[in-house]
Formats: sequence, C-alpha cells, structure tokens
Amino acid sequence: MTDREKKSMTWAGALLLGAAVFRFLVVAPAPAQSPLGDRPSIADSLLGAGDAAVEEKERRSRPFEPGETIDPNVAGDEELDRLPGVGPARALQIVQNREDNGPFRTVEDLARVRGIGPASVERLRPFLRLDPAAIRSLEARAGRGRATSAVAAADGVRREQASVSPRSPARQGSAGGALVDINRATADELQAIPGIGPVIAARIVAYRSEKGPFRAVDELVQVPGVGEKTLARIGPLVTVRR
Repeated sequence: MTDREKKSMTWAGALLLGAAVFRFLVVAPAPAQSPLGDRPSIADSLLGAGDAAVEEKERRSRPFEPGETIDPNVAGDEELDRLPGVGPARALQIVQNREDNGPFRTVEDLARVRGIGPASVERLRPFLRLDPAAIRSLEARAGRGRATSAVAAADGVRREQASVSPRSPARQGSAGGALVDINRATADELQAIPGIGPVIAARIVAYRSEKGPFRAVDELVQVPGVGEKTLARIGPLVTVRR
C-alpha cells in the first residue's frame, strides 16, 4: 500500500468517525420504551437520593433567624442539629436522652446529655425555649409508661422470687430482704440493689445531698444515668421515707 493510499484510508476513517459522532450527538434516535414502563432508572434513583441528601444538609445548616428559638423537648434531630456546636451525633443524643429520662424541665437539664457542659448550655440558651404545656404532656406520657413498666418489673421480681430455692431466699431490696430507702441508704447499701453500681450509687447520694430528700421513687430519673428502664427495674426494690 502506497503512502497516498494510506492517507486516503486515514481520511476516510476520520470522516466515518465524525459522521458517527454527529449522528449520536445531533440526530440520536429517541430512546426505546423501557419494558418496565415509567419505572425510574437506577440513575434517576441515585439523583433523587443525592437531591434529598443535599436538601437535608441545607435544612440542618440553616442559620437561625433573629429571635428564632426551638424547643428541645419537641424538636427532631434535624432541628437540633442547627444549634451552634451541636452536630448530628449530639442532636440524636439529645433526642435519646429525653426519651430515656423524660423532658428537659430547664435549659440546665441539657447538661444530662454527654458532651454538653455548663459552657455549652450558656451558648445554646439564646436559641432555646421550653413550653410548659409540652413538658406536662411528656411527663404524663412518661408517667404512664413508667407505671406500665413498673408493674411488669414487679411481676418479674415476684416470679423470680417464687422460683428461688428456700435455701437461697430472694433478695427483695437490700441483702436483708427489706425495701431500700433511697433517702437514707448509704452508697454501699444502694449498691446492694441489682443493677446499681458504685457510680450510680454515688450520684444518688450526691443528688439528695444537693437537692434534698427524694419525694417519690420516680424522682430517681433526675439522677444522671438513671433512665426509664433503670427506674422500671429498681422501682419495686426501693422506697421513700421522709
């Protein structure tokens, strides 16, 4: 093949390639109907998911308007994430804490959440409001849940006691079998309650020293680390005598 023939073939190939590109970009045929009808493609689904993620990020990062506040007892994690210095992980912790331990009755109660200290509370204070009606509603709902859980826990304790051998009597409260008075028990005596370790026992003693005696067993949820589940477990084993 001569040089001239090689050049001719090269030009012909280039022309054919150009024609194919032109046909694809300019006069491409309409896409065939998908056998799945109007069902979105994988690409459409990915685009939709990406748009949703972008919209969620925008909602979470939306700055507060002048004078705008949110209620930490009713706000979801997306709204709580807008608070300065909170972030998505701590926003979820705030939601979980109020579900486990009841509503935040004061702004200072946010210090119950791990990672939120006094300085953080003061930083967040201008952006928060607490609706007394919402607090009462949440407390009533939590009270109903505690009552149901306490009945179930007490029933479980009774079944456990019934199954214990007479040579090994069940412990109802302390090692002596009596209910433990949380207003008078020492830290060591509190640790005799199943599920109460040295840290929680010390917090109970510190709480009543600072706040005064407990007026009801339910007030144990005010102690950091004592949630609804813990209260339901130990409630039938303790008492309050004033």
